[in-house]
Amino acid sequence: MSSETGSSPRKTAGKDGDKKIPKKVQDVNGALRRAYDSAVDESIPQSMLDLLNKLS
Repeated sequence: MSSETGSSPRKTAGKDGDKKIPKKVQDVNGALRRAYDSAVDESIPQSMLDLLNKLS
């Protein structure tokens, strides 16, 4: 899963669709998205996989 870094924020439908997102909020959103993508890309440690296999 990868995010589109540097892309413009998505507009939402309805009355909030015309509001501009502040730069600080965009920065926080980007940082959270990068942290999430990094966590998703991490491998699962073998010890955790072994534990899960014991439970099934």
